[in-house]
Amino acid sequence: NGSRCIRIRVTYAGDRIDLYTTLSATKKQWDSKKQRFRQGCTIDGVQFNILNATIDTYIGFVDDYFNKASLREATPTLQDLKQQFNYTHKQSGKSQTDEFFFVFDKYIETRSETRRWSDEYKEMFTRVRQSLKAFKENIRFVDFSTETMNKYVQHLSKTMRNEKIVKVLSMLKEFLKYANQKNYPVNKEFFEYEPMLRKCERKVRYLTTDELKTIINLELEEGSSMDMTRDFFVFQCFTALRYSDIKQLKHDNIREVEDGTYEIDILTKKDKDRIPFPLAKTATRIYKKYKDNQYDNGLVFPIISNQKYNKHLKELGKLAELKGEWIDYQCKLDKVEEVKTPKSDLTSHTARRTFVVTALNEGVELDLIAQITSHSDIVAMRPYIASTRKGKQKVIDALDKATEV
Repeated sequence: NGSRCIRIRVTYAGDRIDLYTTLSATKKQWDSKKQRFRQGCTIDGVQFNILNATIDTYIGFVDDYFNKASLREATPTLQDLKQQFNYTHKQSGKSQTDEFFFVFDKYIETRSETRRWSDEYKEMFTRVRQSLKAFKENIRFVDFSTETMNKYVQHLSKTMRNEKIVKVLSMLKEFLKYANQKNYPVNKEFFEYEPMLRKCERKVRYLTTDELKTIINLELEEGSSMDMTRDFFVFQCFTALRYSDIKQLKHDNIREVEDGTYEIDILTKKDKDRIPFPLAKTATRIYKKYKDNQYDNGLVFPIISNQKYNKHLKELGKLAELKGEWIDYQCKLDKVEEVKTPKSDLTSHTARRTFVVTALNEGVELDLIAQITSHSDIVAMRPYIASTRKGKQKVIDALDKATEV
Protein backbone atom coordinates (compact mmCIF):
# COMPACT_ATOMS: atom_id res chain seq x y z
CA ASN A 1 0.00 0.00 0.00
CA GLY A 2 3.00 2.28 -0.42
CA SER A 3 4.02 2.29 3.27
CA ARG A 4 7.66 1.93 4.24
CA CYS A 5 9.39 0.70 7.38
CA ILE A 6 10.66 3.36 9.74
CA ARG A 7 14.27 2.79 10.71
CA ILE A 8 16.69 4.52 13.05
CA ARG A 9 20.19 5.07 11.75
CA VAL A 10 22.90 5.16 14.40
CA THR A 11 26.43 6.37 13.61
CA TYR A 12 29.31 5.71 15.99
CA ALA A 13 33.11 5.60 15.65
CA GLY A 14 33.02 5.94 11.87
CA ASP A 15 30.51 3.12 11.42
CA ARG A 16 26.73 3.01 11.19
CA ILE A 17 23.85 0.61 11.58
CA ASP A 18 20.10 0.67 10.90
CA LEU A 19 17.63 -0.38 13.58
CA TYR A 20 14.39 -1.45 11.94
CA THR A 21 11.30 -0.68 14.00
CA THR A 22 7.85 -2.27 13.82
CA LEU A 23 6.37 1.05 12.60
CA SER A 24 5.64 2.02 9.00
CA ALA A 25 4.19 5.04 7.16
CA THR A 26 3.30 6.25 3.69
CA LYS A 27 4.82 9.45 2.30
CA LYS A 28 1.61 11.34 3.13
CA GLN A 29 1.73 10.16 6.77
CA TRP A 30 5.40 11.02 7.28
CA ASP A 31 6.95 14.47 7.91
CA SER A 32 10.47 14.09 6.49
CA LYS A 33 11.68 17.36 8.03
CA LYS A 34 10.59 16.56 11.58
CA GLN A 35 11.23 12.85 11.10
CA ARG A 36 7.92 12.09 12.80
CA PHE A 37 4.37 11.12 11.85
CA ARG A 38 2.35 14.03 10.52
CA GLN A 39 -0.05 15.69 12.93
CA GLY A 40 -3.57 14.34 12.63
CA CYS A 41 -2.80 10.99 10.99
CA THR A 42 -3.98 7.68 12.42
CA ILE A 43 -2.61 4.23 11.57
CA ASP A 44 -4.56 1.08 12.50
CA GLY A 45 -6.47 3.12 15.07
CA VAL A 46 -3.33 4.50 16.74
CA GLN A 47 -3.03 8.30 16.75
CA PHE A 48 0.06 10.20 15.56
CA ASN A 49 1.05 11.43 19.03
CA ILE A 50 1.27 7.88 20.40
CA LEU A 51 3.24 6.75 17.35
CA ASN A 52 5.69 9.64 17.79
CA ALA A 53 6.02 8.84 21.49
CA THR A 54 7.02 5.31 20.47
CA ILE A 55 9.76 6.73 18.25
CA ASP A 56 10.95 8.86 21.19
CA THR A 57 11.11 5.68 23.28
CA TYR A 58 13.29 4.02 20.63
CA ILE A 59 15.67 6.99 20.50
CA GLY A 60 15.74 7.10 24.29
CA PHE A 61 16.79 3.45 24.29
CA VAL A 62 19.74 4.26 21.99
CA ASP A 63 20.81 7.24 24.11
CA ASP A 64 20.49 5.17 27.27
CA TYR A 65 22.67 2.41 25.78
CA PHE A 66 25.55 4.80 25.10
CA ASN A 67 25.12 6.68 28.40
CA LYS A 68 25.30 3.45 30.43
CA ALA A 69 28.37 2.32 28.49
CA SER A 70 30.03 5.66 29.29
CA LEU A 71 29.24 5.34 32.99
CA ARG A 72 30.71 1.83 33.01
CA GLU A 73 33.72 3.02 30.99
CA ALA A 74 32.87 0.22 28.57
CA THR A 75 33.19 0.27 24.78
CA PRO A 76 29.77 0.17 23.07
CA THR A 77 29.35 -1.71 19.79
CA LEU A 78 26.68 -1.20 17.15
CA GLN A 79 26.05 -4.94 16.83
CA ASP A 80 25.43 -5.22 20.56
CA LEU A 81 23.11 -2.19 20.36
CA LYS A 82 21.14 -3.80 17.52
CA GLN A 83 20.87 -7.11 19.33
CA GLN A 84 19.54 -5.47 22.48
CA PHE A 85 17.20 -3.20 20.51
CA ASN A 86 15.66 -6.10 18.59
CA TYR A 87 15.34 -8.17 21.74
CA THR A 88 13.68 -5.38 23.73
CA HIS A 89 11.40 -3.83 21.10
CA LYS A 90 10.69 -6.52 18.51
CA GLN A 91 10.18 -9.58 20.69
CA SER A 92 7.19 -9.87 23.01
CA GLY A 93 7.72 -9.75 26.77
CA LYS A 94 6.32 -13.26 27.13
CA SER A 95 8.72 -14.60 24.48
CA GLN A 96 11.64 -12.96 26.29
CA THR A 97 10.59 -14.49 29.61
CA ASP A 98 10.06 -17.93 28.07
CA GLU A 99 13.47 -17.69 26.41
CA PHE A 100 15.22 -16.76 29.67
CA PHE A 101 13.89 -19.73 31.62
CA PHE A 102 14.28 -22.06 28.62
CA VAL A 103 17.98 -21.14 28.38
CA PHE A 104 18.39 -21.50 32.17
CA ASP A 105 16.83 -24.98 32.10
CA LYS A 106 19.04 -26.03 29.20
CA TYR A 107 22.09 -24.67 31.00
CA ILE A 108 21.34 -26.76 34.11
CA GLU A 109 20.62 -29.85 32.02
CA THR A 110 23.72 -29.71 29.80
CA ARG A 111 26.25 -28.43 32.34
CA SER A 112 25.21 -30.97 34.96
CA GLU A 113 26.03 -33.70 32.44
CA THR A 114 29.18 -32.32 30.79
CA ARG A 115 30.73 -31.14 34.05
CA ARG A 116 29.37 -34.01 36.14
CA TRP A 117 27.70 -31.89 38.76
CA SER A 118 26.71 -33.60 41.97
CA ASP A 119 22.96 -33.96 42.61
CA GLU A 120 23.36 -31.41 45.40
CA TYR A 121 25.00 -28.82 43.12
CA LYS A 122 22.36 -29.33 40.43
CA GLU A 123 19.64 -28.86 43.03
CA MET A 124 21.28 -25.58 44.16
CA PHE A 125 21.05 -24.19 40.60
CA THR A 126 17.43 -25.32 40.38
CA ARG A 127 16.67 -23.38 43.57
CA VAL A 128 18.32 -20.26 42.11
CA ARG A 129 16.01 -20.57 39.11
CA GLN A 130 13.01 -20.92 41.40
CA SER A 131 14.04 -17.87 43.43
CA LEU A 132 14.20 -15.77 40.23
CA LYS A 133 10.75 -17.01 39.20
CA ALA A 134 9.36 -16.08 42.64
CA PHE A 135 11.08 -12.68 42.53
CA LYS A 136 9.92 -11.68 39.05
CA GLU A 137 7.84 -14.16 37.11
CA ASN A 138 8.38 -12.39 33.76
CA ILE A 139 12.11 -11.68 34.15
CA ARG A 140 14.22 -11.24 30.99
CA PHE A 141 17.94 -11.09 30.18
CA VAL A 142 17.79 -7.30 29.76
CA ASP A 143 16.27 -6.84 33.21
CA PHE A 144 19.44 -7.42 35.23
CA SER A 145 20.24 -3.79 35.96
CA THR A 146 21.76 -2.52 39.21
CA GLU A 147 18.31 -1.43 40.36
CA THR A 148 16.82 -4.87 39.69
CA MET A 149 19.70 -6.63 41.42
CA ASN A 150 19.30 -4.48 44.54
CA LYS A 151 15.64 -5.49 44.67
CA TYR A 152 16.58 -9.14 44.13
CA VAL A 153 19.03 -9.05 47.04
CA GLN A 154 16.27 -7.56 49.23
CA HIS A 155 14.00 -10.40 48.11
CA LEU A 156 16.61 -13.04 48.97
CA SER A 157 17.26 -11.49 52.40
CA LYS A 158 13.73 -12.41 53.49
CA THR A 159 14.82 -16.04 53.78
CA MET A 160 18.63 -15.98 53.47
CA ARG A 161 21.64 -14.61 55.28
CA ASN A 162 24.43 -12.79 53.48
CA GLU A 163 26.64 -15.86 53.14
CA LYS A 164 23.92 -17.70 51.21
CA ILE A 165 23.01 -14.60 49.18
CA VAL A 166 26.61 -14.31 47.99
CA LYS A 167 26.49 -17.95 46.88
CA VAL A 168 23.24 -17.41 44.95
CA LEU A 169 24.64 -14.33 43.20
CA SER A 170 27.77 -16.25 42.29
CA MET A 171 25.73 -19.03 40.67
CA LEU A 172 23.53 -16.52 38.86
CA LYS A 173 26.66 -14.82 37.53
CA GLU A 174 27.94 -18.17 36.31
CA PHE A 175 24.77 -18.67 34.26
CA LEU A 176 24.52 -15.11 32.91
CA LYS A 177 28.20 -15.15 31.92
CA TYR A 178 27.44 -18.27 29.88
CA ALA A 179 24.35 -16.61 28.36
CA ASN A 180 26.36 -13.51 27.46
CA GLN A 181 28.97 -15.67 25.70
CA LYS A 182 26.12 -17.23 23.72
CA ASN A 183 25.11 -13.70 22.63
CA TYR A 184 21.92 -13.43 24.64
CA PRO A 185 21.29 -9.75 25.46
CA VAL A 186 22.30 -9.78 29.13
CA ASN A 187 22.23 -6.33 30.72
CA LYS A 188 25.91 -5.38 31.00
CA GLU A 189 25.31 -3.61 34.32
CA PHE A 190 25.00 -7.01 35.94
CA PHE A 191 28.66 -7.92 35.47
CA GLU A 192 29.77 -4.86 37.44
CA TYR A 193 27.27 -5.34 40.24
CA GLU A 194 29.00 -5.85 43.59
CA PRO A 195 26.65 -5.48 46.56
CA MET A 196 28.14 -4.37 49.87
CA LEU A 197 27.10 -7.34 51.99
CA ARG A 198 28.52 -7.44 55.48
CA LYS A 199 30.59 -10.51 56.33
CA CYS A 200 30.36 -12.36 59.61
CA GLU A 201 32.82 -15.07 60.56
CA ARG A 202 31.44 -18.48 61.45
CA LYS A 203 33.21 -20.78 63.83
CA VAL A 204 34.75 -23.92 62.42
CA ARG A 205 32.56 -26.73 63.72
CA TYR A 206 34.62 -29.78 64.57
CA LEU A 207 34.84 -32.50 67.22
CA THR A 208 37.51 -32.67 69.87
CA THR A 209 39.40 -35.95 70.14
CA ASP A 210 37.37 -36.83 73.27
CA GLU A 211 34.09 -36.18 71.45
CA LEU A 212 35.25 -38.25 68.49
CA LYS A 213 36.24 -41.11 70.80
CA THR A 214 32.78 -40.95 72.39
CA ILE A 215 31.18 -41.54 68.99
CA ILE A 216 33.65 -44.31 68.10
CA ASN A 217 32.95 -46.13 71.38
CA LEU A 218 29.14 -45.87 71.19
CA GLU A 219 27.44 -49.23 71.57
CA LEU A 220 25.21 -49.55 68.52
CA GLU A 221 23.41 -52.49 66.96
CA GLU A 222 25.70 -54.13 64.41
CA GLY A 223 24.53 -53.41 60.86
CA SER A 224 21.89 -50.89 61.92
CA SER A 225 21.45 -47.54 60.11
CA MET A 226 23.08 -45.77 63.08
CA ASP A 227 26.01 -48.18 63.02
CA MET A 228 26.59 -47.57 59.30
CA THR A 229 26.18 -43.80 59.76
CA ARG A 230 28.78 -43.86 62.53
CA ASP A 231 31.17 -45.86 60.30
CA PHE A 232 30.78 -43.45 57.38
CA PHE A 233 31.30 -40.42 59.61
CA VAL A 234 34.35 -41.79 61.45
CA PHE A 235 35.85 -42.89 58.13
CA GLN A 236 35.44 -39.29 56.95
CA CYS A 237 37.07 -37.98 60.12
CA PHE A 238 40.19 -40.03 59.38
CA THR A 239 40.33 -39.46 55.60
CA ALA A 240 38.91 -35.93 55.13
CA LEU A 241 36.81 -37.22 52.23
CA ARG A 242 33.67 -35.30 51.33
CA TYR A 243 30.29 -37.03 51.19
CA SER A 244 30.46 -37.01 47.37
CA ASP A 245 33.78 -38.91 47.55
CA ILE A 246 32.58 -41.40 50.16
CA LYS A 247 29.57 -42.14 47.93
CA GLN A 248 31.78 -42.98 44.92
CA LEU A 249 34.56 -44.78 46.85
CA LYS A 250 35.29 -48.19 45.31
CA HIS A 251 37.42 -51.14 46.40
CA ASP A 252 39.66 -50.32 43.43
CA ASN A 253 40.53 -47.04 45.21
CA ILE A 254 42.02 -48.89 48.20
CA ARG A 255 44.96 -51.26 47.97
CA GLU A 256 47.02 -53.20 50.48
CA VAL A 257 50.72 -52.34 50.49
CA GLU A 258 53.67 -54.55 51.38
CA ASP A 259 53.70 -53.94 55.13
CA GLY A 260 50.06 -54.94 55.53
CA THR A 261 48.72 -51.40 55.71
CA TYR A 262 46.31 -49.89 53.20
CA GLU A 263 46.56 -46.91 50.88
CA ILE A 264 43.67 -44.93 49.39
CA ASP A 265 43.84 -43.35 45.95
CA ILE A 266 40.74 -41.50 44.69
CA LEU A 267 39.97 -38.77 42.19
CA THR A 268 37.88 -36.30 44.21
CA LYS A 269 34.53 -35.40 42.66
CA LYS A 270 34.70 -31.68 43.46
CA ASP A 271 38.33 -30.77 42.76
CA LYS A 272 39.22 -33.53 40.31
CA ASP A 273 42.44 -34.04 42.30
CA ARG A 274 44.09 -37.43 42.80
CA ILE A 275 45.17 -37.72 46.42
CA PRO A 276 46.87 -41.01 47.37
CA PHE A 277 47.64 -41.38 51.08
CA PRO A 278 47.85 -44.16 53.70
CA LEU A 279 44.72 -45.16 55.62
CA ALA A 280 44.75 -44.44 59.35
CA LYS A 281 44.29 -47.42 61.69
CA THR A 282 40.71 -46.52 62.58
CA ALA A 283 39.80 -46.01 58.91
CA THR A 284 41.47 -49.34 58.06
CA ARG A 285 39.42 -51.13 60.72
CA ILE A 286 36.21 -49.70 59.22
CA TYR A 287 37.27 -50.62 55.68
CA LYS A 288 37.96 -54.24 56.69
CA LYS A 289 34.48 -54.38 58.19
CA TYR A 290 32.97 -53.68 54.74
CA LYS A 291 35.73 -55.21 52.62
CA ASP A 292 33.93 -58.46 51.78
CA ASN A 293 30.50 -56.93 51.20
CA GLN A 294 29.23 -56.75 47.61
CA TYR A 295 27.60 -53.47 46.59
CA ASP A 296 26.71 -52.22 43.11
CA ASN A 297 29.61 -51.04 40.91
CA GLY A 298 32.18 -52.27 43.42
CA LEU A 299 31.39 -49.56 45.99
CA VAL A 300 32.91 -49.83 49.46
CA PHE A 301 29.83 -48.52 51.28
CA PRO A 302 26.09 -48.85 50.56
CA ILE A 303 24.63 -45.71 48.97
CA ILE A 304 22.76 -43.35 51.27
CA SER A 305 21.41 -39.95 50.19
CA ASN A 306 23.12 -36.85 51.56
CA GLN A 307 19.85 -35.66 53.07
CA LYS A 308 19.23 -38.94 54.89
CA TYR A 309 22.90 -39.14 55.94
CA ASN A 310 22.81 -35.71 57.60
CA LYS A 311 19.50 -36.59 59.26
CA HIS A 312 21.06 -39.75 60.75
CA LEU A 313 24.12 -37.75 61.85
CA LYS A 314 21.95 -35.50 64.01
CA GLU A 315 20.47 -38.58 65.63
CA LEU A 316 24.00 -39.90 66.16
CA GLY A 317 25.03 -36.63 67.84
CA LYS A 318 22.13 -36.93 70.27
CA LEU A 319 22.95 -40.57 71.04
CA ALA A 320 26.53 -39.49 71.81
CA GLU A 321 25.12 -36.79 74.12
CA LEU A 322 27.43 -34.12 72.74
CA LYS A 323 27.11 -31.05 74.96
CA GLY A 324 27.41 -27.34 74.28
CA GLU A 325 26.59 -25.00 71.42
CA TRP A 326 28.30 -23.34 68.51
CA ILE A 327 27.66 -19.59 68.73
CA ASP A 328 27.96 -17.82 65.39
CA TYR A 329 27.29 -14.25 64.34
CA GLN A 330 25.63 -14.20 60.97
CA CYS A 331 24.51 -11.24 58.89
CA LYS A 332 21.30 -10.47 57.05
CA LEU A 333 22.08 -7.36 54.99
CA ASP A 334 23.32 -4.87 57.63
CA LYS A 335 21.86 -6.69 60.64
CA VAL A 336 23.97 -9.03 62.80
CA GLU A 337 22.22 -12.03 64.35
CA GLU A 338 23.45 -14.44 67.01
CA VAL A 339 22.85 -18.04 65.96
CA LYS A 340 23.19 -20.95 68.38
CA THR A 341 23.61 -24.48 67.05
CA PRO A 342 23.82 -27.54 69.32
CA LYS A 343 27.10 -29.44 68.96
CA SER A 344 25.00 -32.56 68.52
CA ASP A 345 23.86 -31.22 65.13
CA LEU A 346 26.51 -33.12 63.21
CA THR A 347 26.87 -32.82 59.42
CA SER A 348 29.11 -34.55 56.92
CA HIS A 349 31.23 -31.35 56.83
CA THR A 350 31.92 -31.70 60.56
CA ALA A 351 34.03 -34.78 59.82
CA ARG A 352 36.27 -33.03 57.29
CA ARG A 353 36.81 -30.11 59.66
CA THR A 354 37.59 -32.50 62.50
CA PHE A 355 40.33 -34.06 60.36
CA VAL A 356 41.97 -30.68 59.64
CA VAL A 357 41.80 -29.25 63.17
CA THR A 358 43.00 -32.49 64.79
CA ALA A 359 46.01 -32.61 62.46
CA LEU A 360 46.82 -28.94 63.12
CA ASN A 361 46.57 -29.47 66.88
CA GLU A 362 49.14 -32.23 66.57
CA GLY A 363 51.55 -29.88 64.81
CA VAL A 364 51.15 -31.12 61.23
CA GLU A 365 52.07 -28.46 58.68
CA LEU A 366 49.23 -26.84 56.79
CA ASP A 367 50.58 -27.59 53.31
CA LEU A 368 50.88 -31.31 54.17
CA ILE A 369 47.25 -31.37 55.34
CA ALA A 370 46.20 -29.60 52.14
CA GLN A 371 47.72 -32.41 50.08
CA ILE A 372 45.19 -34.82 51.59
CA THR A 373 42.20 -32.49 51.81
CA SER A 374 42.88 -31.27 48.22
CA HIS A 375 42.57 -27.62 49.25
CA SER A 376 44.14 -25.74 46.34
CA ASP A 377 44.26 -22.45 48.23
CA ILE A 378 45.94 -22.33 51.65
CA VAL A 379 44.02 -19.10 52.34
CA ALA A 380 40.81 -21.15 52.40
CA MET A 381 42.21 -23.10 55.36
CA ARG A 382 42.95 -20.09 57.56
CA PRO A 383 39.66 -20.38 59.51
CA TYR A 384 40.84 -23.80 60.73
CA ILE A 385 43.98 -22.28 62.24
CA ALA A 386 41.88 -20.08 64.51
CA SER A 387 40.33 -23.22 65.99
CA THR A 388 43.53 -24.93 67.09
CA ARG A 389 43.63 -24.38 70.83
CA LYS A 390 46.51 -26.78 71.35
CA GLY A 391 48.43 -25.04 68.59
CA LYS A 392 47.94 -21.66 70.28
CA GLN A 393 49.13 -23.12 73.57
CA LYS A 394 52.32 -24.32 71.86
CA VAL A 395 53.04 -20.73 70.80
CA ILE A 396 52.57 -19.45 74.35
CA ASP A 397 54.66 -22.28 75.81
CA ALA A 398 57.45 -21.43 73.37
CA LEU A 399 57.35 -17.76 74.43
CA ASP A 400 57.39 -18.74 78.11
CA LYS A 401 60.37 -21.01 77.55
CA ALA A 402 62.27 -18.38 75.57
CA THR A 403 61.79 -15.75 78.26
CA GLU A 404 62.52 -17.86 81.33
CA VAL A 405 64.83 -16.07 83.74
